[in-house]
Amino acid sequence: MEKFSALIERIFMPIAQKLNTIKGLVAVRDGFLQLFPLTLAGSLVVMINVVFLSSDGFVGQYLVKVLPNLNNLQAILSPILNGTIDIMAIFAAFLIARNMANQYNADGTKAGITAIAAFFVLYPPRIDGNVPGSFLGANGIFVAIIAGLFVGYAFAKLTEIDALKIKMPETVPPEVMKSFMVAIPTIIILISTSIIAYIVAFVEPEGINVLIYSVLKKPVETIGATVWTPLVLIFIAMILWSFGIHGTSTVSPIYISIYSAMNLQNIAYAAQAGTTAGSPYPFTWFVLFENYGCIGGTGNTLALIVAILILSRRKNWVRSDYTTIAKLALVPGLFCINEPIIFGLPIVLNPIMVIPFILSPIISMALGAFMISIGFASPGTLDVGWTTPQPLKAFLSASGSWQTALSVCIVFVICVAIYLPFVAMANKSAQKESV
Repeated sequence: MEKFSALIERIFMPIAQKLNTIKGLVAVRDGFLQLFPLTLAGSLVVMINVVFLSSDGFVGQYLVKVLPNLNNLQAILSPILNGTIDIMAIFAAFLIARNMANQYNADGTKAGITAIAAFFVLYPPRIDGNVPGSFLGANGIFVAIIAGLFVGYAFAKLTEIDALKIKMPETVPPEVMKSFMVAIPTIIILISTSIIAYIVAFVEPEGINVLIYSVLKKPVETIGATVWTPLVLIFIAMILWSFGIHGTSTVSPIYISIYSAMNLQNIAYAAQAGTTAGSPYPFTWFVLFENYGCIGGTGNTLALIVAILILSRRKNWVRSDYTTIAKLALVPGLFCINEPIIFGLPIVLNPIMVIPFILSPIISMALGAFMISIGFASPGTLDVGWTTPQPLKAFLSASGSWQTALSVCIVFVICVAIYLPFVAMANKSAQKESV
């Protein structure tokens, strides 16, 4: 393991250190770190509602016998989602633009406000006078990143041009003077953004968000239902996730259209045979992703949390921020809720962590397919709720197969091993930066 870690460091450390000096990546990274408290709050609400306060939840299915109106209790905490997860893209646009502008010694707050305005200029058109909420959360993160970086950079550069500054007498209050100084650059940015939105409307009337997702779906529409299909889909999904695009949402129309009928046939087979062993379609997206590619959340991030907690015991460990985030993300991660770790480290646009984040589910799903193909594990074709912790989820979804639960445990250990050298490299990179 030490030799492998050293090899990984020699190959990727110089690249990672170079990438960490790029202002855009730093702006995005810091933006997601600043979002972490809101992300954690929203994730905890999701966990409580889905696991405990839902009649279909892992714990709720038992509580509902005592509290028949259990689902109604979700209304107590659900409004928190309206102010956190559901509007994350707005916060991201502001923070990324602010961080970008600050690196050029520009007014970060005003750049952030301009970025929010630009984000909504690019936003899908109103429906019956109402702003649709579909791209205010995770689905709008990619456009929020683009808007934040563009506005932050353009704002910083335009405000350096004296000809664009409206001069005011010295008797004018400082804040009024600052606002007039950046008024023309702000107008230029918003006009430019509006022109872009106007041009995009000719290609996609529903806006740039819909255009991006529709374009990204086309490359995977021709993929057939082979044993390789889930692996190709997860590769595409993880690449997209690494750039802040909701990858699983993007490929969902493909795997739903391909596998829906197969999933139903697998369930019908299990109902008749009393077991999932011998299912007609053992390598569907549902079987491989839900049991082997999503342990703790997309990217098998529970393995990342464990890897961090293991290495945090070393004397040379300096990533106390990683340790804190891992501890906070552990409980949600047990229930397959991983926003705290994805946006807390963050993993998005993290030159070190995106590598195992992409590799882990591909390798784990391939191993799962192998164990099923040799007859060691049964395909987990039964839906027992996405928040059910592993390996219990695998055990139940495979009609009580302990071998399937064991196979998930084996895969999880391998995933931890995949993350370990990269976590060590992140720690070593932090050590060099602190010197």
